[in-house]
Amino acid sequence: MHISEIKIQLARMPIGKVAGAYQTHVANPKVGITKTDAVNALAELIDAGVINLENVANAAPSTLATAAPDPAVGAKIDATSVVADRAQADALSALNRIDDLAAIVSKAVDSMGKVDAKVGRLADKVGAIKVDDSAVRLSVEKLIGDHFGRFAKLVEDKGAAQFIGDLTAVHRVDSKTCAEVFGIEVKDARGVPMTVDLWNHPDAPAVDPDFIWTEGILRHLLLSDKTGENLWFGGEKGTGKSETARQFAARTGRAFKRINFHKHTTVEEYIGSVGLVNGQTVFQPKDFLSAYACPSTVILLDEITNADPGELATLNGFLEPNACVSFGGVTHTRAPGVLVFVADNTFGSGDDSGRHAGTRMQNSALVDRFARVIPFTFLPADFEVDAIVRRSGCNKAIAVHIHKAITLAREKVRQAEIVDAPSIRSAIAFARAIEVLPVREAWETTITARQPAESHVALQGIFETCINPELIASNL
Repeated sequence: MHISEIKIQLARMPIGKVAGAYQTHVANPKVGITKTDAVNALAELIDAGVINLENVANAAPSTLATAAPDPAVGAKIDATSVVADRAQADALSALNRIDDLAAIVSKAVDSMGKVDAKVGRLADKVGAIKVDDSAVRLSVEKLIGDHFGRFAKLVEDKGAAQFIGDLTAVHRVDSKTCAEVFGIEVKDARGVPMTVDLWNHPDAPAVDPDFIWTEGILRHLLLSDKTGENLWFGGEKGTGKSETARQFAARTGRAFKRINFHKHTTVEEYIGSVGLVNGQTVFQPKDFLSAYACPSTVILLDEITNADPGELATLNGFLEPNACVSFGGVTHTRAPGVLVFVADNTFGSGDDSGRHAGTRMQNSALVDRFARVIPFTFLPADFEVDAIVRRSGCNKAIAVHIHKAITLAREKVRQAEIVDAPSIRSAIAFARAIEVLPVREAWETTITARQPAESHVALQGIFETCINPELIASNL
């Protein structure tokens, strides 16, 4: 594991675990350090083979020791602490008083300016005191986060200190080239290697080392990483639309929220609604808004063309650049690092062929909020064969044999003999099944039975024509 990946894994751990491991395993632990400093020190020990991630995860929780204050400036530091304590009390009070969020946030900004000015004057007077820019930024983010009443329910459910501490600690931790993160070098029009921001969200999905990236798709993702532009993924099922979004989140240390749409989806179901909490009427955000306000999250609006266009109109304001939308009596803005993608089989146009029954043409105003509509197609044959080998563990001869059958099925779709071609997922499932099941039964359960009844005869014909049980048996 590369040291940068080790750092990301450590950054996702609670600060108590990191502090405990730092105090236990680092020789001559320093005082006055940040979590980032502790992560860097532990990452070097893990990279050198002295300890491992499990040692850190099992460490007894502790805290990072703070530096002793300079007696000469103790009074000023105490004064700053008083300001911070008052800000914290104000933040906790704000969680129960969200009727006038705009006024509270404005007040918080004023408080931050005063704290920053005090710290600046203190640093000017005492040259020995260094202001940790990263620590100041995290403190500012925490103060703002505490004032946002829309997190009240989540704080209540998870415990205020732990939830707010985890949320406000999320930030950019690094920026690396595409080659370092995805294993493919991508350059811009001037020939400069493109980079991507890395985050430390504790809920980032697991990285799939076997996922196949292509330069064309990565260019769009890297551009949106820099601009924050929304992307619309369109194409056949099994072409990797949803998994691309998930794995981009995984590789960049972002959280991933997938919201599935159906014909009965309402605004209240995915945006939120006003309801009663502890006898008080408050706005309760649903999945989209909760993710929209959480720093460094990839939001995937999956199969969005299944929904009624009227129920999606509310999204338009949230999808604007630098959006600031009032909804449910609360003003919502997009958190840093949040990216919004759509995955759909019809490019927003709906479908009358029956292959994508229930989809509807979407309002052009919604589609226009997406900077680029990206067609997803099946990977080149050698890429898909390699994917079957790596995901199922079969040898290449079997993978090539299976891929030929899948390719013929795709051609049958074009000829309208099959409604939907088996996806690469189905091909991988078939390759795994033949290790245990008779070949015909493996085909029927992983390929034929997963398709509409009108496709069964053609798929059984492909089995008889393309699948050779003896060839498979000799290569198992």
